[in-house]
Amino acid sequence: MFDVVTIGAAVLDVFFQSSQFQLIEQNGGLALCERYNEKVDIEQAMIASGGAATNVAVGLARLGLRVACVAEIGKDVAGSAIVADLQKEGVSVDLLVQERAEETGIAGLLISKDGARTALVHRGAASLLSVSDISWNTLSTKWIHLSSVQNADLIQKTIEWCAEHQVQLSWNPGNWEIQRIASGELQPNWSAVDVLFLNREEFGVMTKKEQTDDVWNGDLVFEGPTCVIVTDGKRGGKYMHNGQTMHFEAKQQGVVQETGAGDAFATGVIAGLFGRQPLEACIQYGLAESLSVIQHMGAKTGLLTSLV
Repeated sequence: MFDVVTIGAAVLDVFFQSSQFQLIEQNGGLALCERYNEKVDIEQAMIASGGAATNVAVGLARLGLRVACVAEIGKDVAGSAIVADLQKEGVSVDLLVQERAEETGIAGLLISKDGARTALVHRGAASLLSVSDISWNTLSTKWIHLSSVQNADLIQKTIEWCAEHQVQLSWNPGNWEIQRIASGELQPNWSAVDVLFLNREEFGVMTKKEQTDDVWNGDLVFEGPTCVIVTDGKRGGKYMHNGQTMHFEAKQQGVVQETGAGDAFATGVIAGLFGRQPLEACIQYGLAESLSVIQHMGAKTGLLTSLV
């Protein structure tokens, strides 16, 4: 039996960081732009496994939990790199799905000097995971962490399976899931979700209530999951539990890049809850993981080996 099984995306991350990347104000935001048909010097580059399923799996494995990763990849160079990375970290790859006719997902991440990033994503096999890819009759775990899979049937099956087998479930839905929940196309059994991870913008979309400062500063309401944690970047976030809304402050210093910060936060919270720690302490574990990750290049480099 595994302690935790992560279900979601596995991709190969390719990081490029350069102080020459140009940020230009555009339509009320910032655009990362480069001159056409010219070369840009890169000060730092690295290739590593990525995707929420692998990031959280490695984070939990480093903390001593028995972890398996469920994700779909191709039988190609990128897929082999992901498998090797997970094996090196002690994550079981027995539940990985490898298809010869598919391409492993790849993400190109352009990191600016302030640590922000623009991601160029080819999802490939990462978006093809389905219900039939998982051997539900033999699956044995105490906890499942579900991230974006872009498959409504798989989401519903995972939630139903956890409820039927009394397995704890944490869920960090992506944009695909958020939009379908908001439209009513996807109607999860929220009572089976122990921890729901969202950011402030996602929370606004799901509740159909724009999270202005006036709204955000009041009590948040989202009924169903045992605990809802809503992050707000450098401003910290809030969590709802037992009918109460509590605020927490973020820890920010020495930002190198921000990729994987959300997965690291989820890792710390899950590890704390798995160890039956108070929710307030689990939030702090998540913040510590996230702070460590953003101080290093790559989504996994800074993941901790101890939360004490």
